[in-house]
Amino acid sequence: MNFEPWYNKNYKKLLIIPAIVLALSLIYIGIFYIQNGDIINKDVSLTGGTTITLQTDIAAQDLEAEISKTITDFEITTISNNAGTQIQLAIIVGEHNTETLEVALEEFLDYELTSANGVSKETTSASLSADFYKQLIVAILIAFFWMAAVVFLIFSKGKKTKFWVIILNVLLGFFMGNFFLKSNPVISGIIFIAFAAVLIRIYIKNSVPAFAVMLAAFANIIMALAVVDLIGIKLSTAGIVAFLMLIGYSVDTDILLTTRMLKKHEATNTALFGAFKTGTTMTITSIIAITAALIVVFPFASVLNQIFTILLIGLAFDLFNTWITNASIIKWYVETK
Repeated sequence: MNFEPWYNKNYKKLLIIPAIVLALSLIYIGIFYIQNGDIINKDVSLTGGTTITLQTDIAAQDLEAEISKTITDFEITTISNNAGTQIQLAIIVGEHNTETLEVALEEFLDYELTSANGVSKETTSASLSADFYKQLIVAILIAFFWMAAVVFLIFSKGKKTKFWVIILNVLLGFFMGNFFLKSNPVISGIIFIAFAAVLIRIYIKNSVPAFAVMLAAFANIIMALAVVDLIGIKLSTAGIVAFLMLIGYSVDTDILLTTRMLKKHEATNTALFGAFKTGTTMTITSIIAITAALIVVFPFASVLNQIFTILLIGLAFDLFNTWITNASIIKWYVETK
């Protein structure tokens, strides 16, 4: 009973919190880019390289000590069963060091690296990985702007404006899918920013609810990315796809909130708290399910570990951005109207 008067008085001030978190996330990602030349840490599926998996009970520390005599830049991952017993070791190395690693391993193990000896090798070329990485980034950007366009078409008014939003998104998709992958990255970036600026201006001017949904989804991605960089996760192709999935998760609760808040037959706080109850139930249920799945697959060091970890981080920020950022903006907008 005491919360509602307090919330009515302070909900605008609450926007300061996500604004600070978003600003810090952007600053950290910027610093990370300056230090590493990219906004993420990439694994071999995005940089090119080889993963050699051994079925062995040799301790990872012993194997690491032996390999480090000839190679300095490599990574060893222990793969265990549900009981915590080691069943495999995965050695990851850059493409240029693949042959050196194979020679060192055969000398240490005293057998050939063949499937008959329980060894598997997976190699990805650097050029193929770079192209695939670009395609994944393009897919995320196009998905994000089309998500924003769909939300705009639902909550905005004016057929002419909707028509131009569709045209601009079609042009953006055509440009990103063709010109961006082949052209100079600086020129491509300038053209993309120009498209994005025009679309965002249209969203802000014609539909605050659509802009709020887009802002919350953007904040989810940026905050989750900052945490992923902070804890040192090396992103694979599966990790990039997890960020694509986060866009869908983010929009679900945001659209639920916006639709409920824009109904004219309910009081603002009644609609907000009703949406909060439903939305948090949805998100917490997803968090519980993903946590259980992560516990099951975690010992096996599979790509699912990374997907589930990123989704958990993103869903935590989804709660934060939906019910503080988006809720405050929509409440402000509805009460102003």
